[in-house]
Amino acid sequence: MKILMTGANGFVGSHIAEELIKNNHQIKCIVRESSNLTYLKNLNLTYLKADFNDENSLKECLKDIDVIVHCAGALRAKNKMEYFDVNVENTKKLCNAALLLNPKPKKFIFISSQAAMGPSKSEIPKTLGEKENPVSDYGLSKLEAEKCIADLLLNKIPYTILRPASVYGPRDKDIFIFFNLVHKHLRPKTLKKRKLQLVFVKDIAKAAASSIDNKKSDNKTFFLAHQKTYTWEEVAKTIAKAASKKTFILPLPDFAFHCAAWTAEIIAKITGKSAILNKQKITEMLQPYWIADNEPAKRDLELDFTSLEKGSEITYNWYIDNKCF
Repeated sequence: MKILMTGANGFVGSHIAEELIKNNHQIKCIVRESSNLTYLKNLNLTYLKADFNDENSLKECLKDIDVIVHCAGALRAKNKMEYFDVNVENTKKLCNAALLLNPKPKKFIFISSQAAMGPSKSEIPKTLGEKENPVSDYGLSKLEAEKCIADLLLNKIPYTILRPASVYGPRDKDIFIFFNLVHKHLRPKTLKKRKLQLVFVKDIAKAAASSIDNKKSDNKTFFLAHQKTYTWEEVAKTIAKAASKKTFILPLPDFAFHCAAWTAEIIAKITGKSAILNKQKITEMLQPYWIADNEPAKRDLELDFTSLEKGSEITYNWYIDNKCF
């Protein structure tokens, strides 16, 4: 199949691109002039420059394309408007451009987030029938993007929406913080018990690949996560075992997270950049439960999610090999 990707140069997108090429698909990637293409340099794909504000530019990129994989988005932004401009408006423009084509693409695959779902009420996995309750502007923007896709494409172009949980794996820079602490023999532990799921990045790539020519995934949303739930200390213990590291507890009261976010936001204001950590990210992190039902993904996408034991070993070794510590 001929596939157009957005966000292929990012952490998740680069793994999806690798998986699609491994499955003998032809990949074209929309990139910006400023895009860092390090993760794609050894892949056989084509780069395209496009302006999301130029409908003709998008239509030209979409010409003769069978499938769209929309992975690009803002993980961090200065304000709510910026999240919506990137995550919602660009998604809407891509959908509208696809609808103008003849023939139309056979599938539109959107990489969303568990943040669009919002936290669960308990350790009972949240299902798709439950009302979404995002607790951040990022989550709200991802949910609104999902709604735009459903409203615009239903009965016109089949779509699949993928909602990954907290993602880890080679090239990640967020949960890397935990790997780095474990590498330094520290085991972070929040004072309040919190439970979450994680997903290995290559499982997202397999989910995207499985969705391409899979009627069972048409016009459906899937949660992507290994079914096992962890506290953050249990995550650290699992990483420590994979890394063969002896660790010592690092107690982290909630105010430590809030102080870190406050500091990061001040630095962001001084530098004019988006904060890597902010109050809303901390609000997400400190929710008691982030647990969703992965059974539909296991069934319809035929996924066997990677255990944290195996995934953390692969990830830690990648960090070692690439001198990240």
